[in-house]
Amino acid sequence: MSEASNAMRLLKIREILLSLTDEDHSLTLSEINQKLQQQFGDEYTAQKNTIKSTIEQLKYSGFPIEETIGKRNTINYYHMYRKFNVYELRMLIDAVSSAKFITSAETKQLIGKIKTLTSNHLAKKLQHQISVTPEVKAQNQEVRYHIDKIHTSINERTMLTFQYGSYNVNKEFVLRHRGKIYSVIPLGLVWNNDYYYLVAKDDDSASIKHYRVDRMIQVDVSEVLFTPSDFNIADHMKQTFNMYPGDTQLIEVQFNSHLINVIIDRFGKDTLIRKVDDQTFSIKINAAVSEGLVRWLLTWGSDAKVITPQSLVDKMKEEAKKMFQHYSEGI
Repeated sequence: MSEASNAMRLLKIREILLSLTDEDHSLTLSEINQKLQQQFGDEYTAQKNTIKSTIEQLKYSGFPIEETIGKRNTINYYHMYRKFNVYELRMLIDAVSSAKFITSAETKQLIGKIKTLTSNHLAKKLQHQISVTPEVKAQNQEVRYHIDKIHTSINERTMLTFQYGSYNVNKEFVLRHRGKIYSVIPLGLVWNNDYYYLVAKDDDSASIKHYRVDRMIQVDVSEVLFTPSDFNIADHMKQTFNMYPGDTQLIEVQFNSHLINVIIDRFGKDTLIRKVDDQTFSIKINAAVSEGLVRWLLTWGSDAKVITPQSLVDKMKEEAKKMFQHYSEGI
């Protein structure tokens, strides 16, 4: 065979072992030769010593191949060591399946690619059990490109431009501010409640804003440079509720004791927690006082009570009053 044919044989044998073998499935030299015939045609044939020599070349190059003794002392070959274990691939597939920011078509495509990271036999065990109905999957197929451009903008320290919008009650996507071109300093990209958000600020403003990436269009990386800051996105997200930005203040809230695990899940075990009585505990945290915080606190109904600051107490009272009026009308 020519040098090109030798190279093709080596690549095909590697591909056969990679896709068709694992710890529980191996192939003999004869079976490998049969697979080669399926690739190159029935007229193709290779001596067992030739195939064995090719396998040794693969092993020498760093491609791990194991051997076992089968029936009639026949040597069986398989590729076992892979970058991902099956449970790791299953977690990746579950993450892709449940992510709302990925379209249904992209979900199917990505899962197919993930399955190629193991053998065909093990890939059959990777049927994802988590599913999200197509109706709640992202409709904007450009999200993957937006994400790449945002990362590029952050890495190259250049301003990011885009248009932003949302849906109205007629389910029409409407651009905000009559199609205004936003020009922002990208501070980071976060994944919250199954959606990607851009955390950014205007060039002439210190206020932090959040933009859902699937609601951005015409995203582009400009040539205008910005000066990076020491902004800590991890600390910012700890203080943010429901992706609503706001002025950070020290707040104290009392909760019913049965919510202790909810609080630890949200703020971590290092949160300052003080026992008030057998039924109540309080926490003190720095948080962005915003509509998002108010709505998060209202989630727990009468099991949560704001102590300070007074401005937040007043906001809670005002929202509770509105809710009471809604439900008391007509009584």
